[in-house]
Amino acid sequence: MPVRYKKFGQQEYAYEIWNEKDPVSGKWIQRSRYLGVVIDKEKAVYAKRLQDKSDEQYILDYGDCYYFREFLIKENLLPLLKTVFTTHADTIWSLALFKLQGGSAMRHAQTWYEGSAARLLFPQATVSTQSISSLLDMMGKEKLQRRFFQTYLQDMCPKQPSIIIDSTGLPNQIKMPITEWGYHDGTIEKEVRLILAVEKESKMPLYFRYVAGNIGDVSTLITTISELQKLGVKPTVSIIDAGYCSEDNIQALYRGEIGFLTRLPTNRILYQDLVAKEAVGIERLANAVVYGKRGLFIKKQQVDLYGHLAYAYIVCDPVRRGAEVSKSILGLQQDDDQLDLQNCGIMVLVSNMELDTKEVVPLYYARQAAEQLFGISKADLHILPVRVHSEARFRGLMLLSFITLVVYLKLKKSIEPTMTVEQLLLLMRNLKCKVYNDHSLIIGEVNKEQREAFEKVGILVPKRRGI
Repeated sequence: MPVRYKKFGQQEYAYEIWNEKDPVSGKWIQRSRYLGVVIDKEKAVYAKRLQDKSDEQYILDYGDCYYFREFLIKENLLPLLKTVFTTHADTIWSLALFKLQGGSAMRHAQTWYEGSAARLLFPQATVSTQSISSLLDMMGKEKLQRRFFQTYLQDMCPKQPSIIIDSTGLPNQIKMPITEWGYHDGTIEKEVRLILAVEKESKMPLYFRYVAGNIGDVSTLITTISELQKLGVKPTVSIIDAGYCSEDNIQALYRGEIGFLTRLPTNRILYQDLVAKEAVGIERLANAVVYGKRGLFIKKQQVDLYGHLAYAYIVCDPVRRGAEVSKSILGLQQDDDQLDLQNCGIMVLVSNMELDTKEVVPLYYARQAAEQLFGISKADLHILPVRVHSEARFRGLMLLSFITLVVYLKLKKSIEPTMTVEQLLLLMRNLKCKVYNDHSLIIGEVNKEQREAFEKVGILVPKRRGI
């Protein structure tokens, strides 16, 4: 290989150089390796400076990064990312750990990285601001995202799962075509709609996509399910919110032979007919159902749903009904001559599956799993505010956030109910290591709490190791 020489002051140094092709970006990258001080250039004799091997160089946060890496290996996540992102995997894992530790803007990741053992355990990471921007651009490529989800779903998803689909708004003021005015939950703001598919049993995220903020949920269901099917996921049951309830969506679910459960919007004629006919007298012992610590009344009725046989479940919550009746009375104006109490405490669920009345409400509220994941992403993983400035980079940021969410949930499941993920990483961060000139490091003493946390997931901690 060719050798390049550099002179600093009176001393000359030799570096071996070569070019290699990045398997992800396809670009050629120049690499170099330090050979030493030039002794004889013609005979290619070089000597590295001798160092006092006993000299301590620096101290790093060690336990959190070591625990994180070993956990990724046990969960088969480390190999998964290396398969898809090759040399960029170290950077992605470093940024994921930074976000899990409550890191603020990613422009501060370099400062964190320099004081963390991530620089030793993920040595190929590059976390400068410019490198992160380039990484997000690369992660935003459609072809690469498709490859990631194909690999991820093959390892992590049942072939015929029950899925939950929900969406949330990501408010931002970025000038992108997908940032549009949207109306949700009584508020109007500029946003992007993030759609998430979640596996019902494991409550793990399967897939994400996004649409412009002015596109309603009702328009996105068929495309979301179609994209999942293209990735090899064949949903058997879909649990969806009332925002997705439309004739086109219902017809598509019937055609695809996909079981579904959704809430019927109150403005539908079918809802109004069912409440008028079936809700009267629903509070009978024969309709009583226990749901957790609540008592409900549920009545099942066969209905025609856009030309198909379906089942409607009229649900009355007496506690909620009492609160809503009281609120209606208190809000009554003096000149009002009637009080509409018909809908108080009433919810109508519809499905193409005949379900036991004891199962229908727990099944529908399983969709809260998606809402919880949105809450975690916003509150714990700091997905907001959105600070990127192009759609490609936004798409890359969403994939990085998705990967971080997957790790967070797996960590959370492995340590519950002992502690939270935040507490675990803070505990482990207190385990330091000293790095020496002979490229070895010595790990500090492990306390009782740290040892118990390591043992709970079967991770061993060495006392001394090479870098």
